[in-house]
Amino acid sequence: MKLVIDANFVISALIADSKTRELIVTLEPDLLTPAFVYDKIENYEGLIVEKSGMKPARVAQFIDLLFQYIDVVPASEFYPAIESEDDAIGDTDLDDVLYLACAVVNDAAIWSDDSDFDEQSLVEIYSTSDVIDSFDAL
Repeated sequence: MKLVIDANFVISALIADSKTRELIVTLEPDLLTPAFVYDKIENYEGLIVEKSGMKPARVAQFIDLLFQYIDVVPASEFYPAIESEDDAIGDTDLDDVLYLACAVVNDAAIWSDDSDFDEQSLVEIYSTSDVIDSFDAL
């Protein structure tokens, strides 16, 4: 099974030692994320440093470590699907359309707590509690 992971979960895992962090590094499914997420996280490094209490160099190392568990999918791989996925999800955040296109092209589900995904029927959506239940069942 493949799961496309939302940027919020990656940022959360970088800030605190949490169930989310544990899930990212121990889940059996392959974790994927669109390339923009990696760039977005770099833009939030200052906030991550502030909230986590880690030094900037440590945060950079930790980002690299966490992305050993998450495959970054280049936009070129899912770009052709963006228009049809935009129609499927309706008026919403462009990031959500990118997650959806990435999931469809990679035959994956999405790990997100964003209710905007409820409007579509192209891929399965797993909330954090769904992922925790699945993880705890292993």
